[in-house]
Amino acid sequence: MENDDNNNDSGTIKEVVIKDKSGNDFKMIEVDGVYLLPVGEEIVGNKPEVHFRKIKDFKIRDDDVMICAYPKAGTHWIWEVIQMLRTKSTEYNKQIKEKQMLEFGKLDEIDQEPSPRLLNSHLWPRHLPIEMFSKKTKIIYLLRNPKDTIVSYFFHISATDFSVEYYGTIGDFVDMSLYKNLPYGTWYDYVLEWEKFFETTHNPFYHFTYEDMHENPIEHVKGLAKFLDLPASDELCKDIVEACNFKKLKKANEEIKDNFLKFEWKEGSSIYRKGKVGDWKNWLTVAESERFDKVTEEKLKYSKVKSRYRYT
Repeated sequence: MENDDNNNDSGTIKEVVIKDKSGNDFKMIEVDGVYLLPVGEEIVGNKPEVHFRKIKDFKIRDDDVMICAYPKAGTHWIWEVIQMLRTKSTEYNKQIKEKQMLEFGKLDEIDQEPSPRLLNSHLWPRHLPIEMFSKKTKIIYLLRNPKDTIVSYFFHISATDFSVEYYGTIGDFVDMSLYKNLPYGTWYDYVLEWEKFFETTHNPFYHFTYEDMHENPIEHVKGLAKFLDLPASDELCKDIVEACNFKKLKKANEEIKDNFLKFEWKEGSSIYRKGKVGDWKNWLTVAESERFDKVTEEKLKYSKVKSRYRYT
């Protein structure tokens, strides 16, 4: 068991324990220099060290599409939108997106999914299937304001019964997100790694933000349809936007979905909490917000990431 906050040697998979500023343990695993959630063998069907190595060798099909985003950026939302675009209907897919999520699904079962598959992941480029890059898989990349992301992430972790068993406060969690590390790395390191990747990749990609989707949902549903070469009428796009509003997706998750991860959630909780833009203002103190601004300015100094994430 490692206990070193800065142990980022590549090529390794090992257990780590990070302590927050109040001394609470946060159990994770390190995979190729990045901290991840310790996914149980009962979920993925293999020990973590086997599962994450198998991801690299996972077979990619020519018509696969991959959604990539840091946790709590809206991947469930976009997954549902694309499923509806593909079926040309507003019927909810009975699967949850984790069924085709590389780090939380059984890879043997994902391999048996009919085409076209809508794969998704919060992993870094270094963890993803090698064939994604040789086959130039289409990538949909979603980004969200770090303040809203971290607040949502805290409530997600607090509402699950994952083996991390983290009991810190939101202040403790914010501190870790800025100065230590979280599962999937810090938001900043994740974003900068993907930005570097997109500067050199030959993979086609559609890049937008959670806030953009809130402000102009029809525009981005149309944009996704065009990117994926899917015919979609204006009426269908409007209907999909309505069917995929937060309240309806939450209801569908509770009443329609075959949620094989339901046991991981504490009673009364689910993957859907608020889905708001700017909810961080209800949770962060002025001092915490200012620290976010300072770190954001420092970390994104040479980044092309939207200026809206500075001082917002």
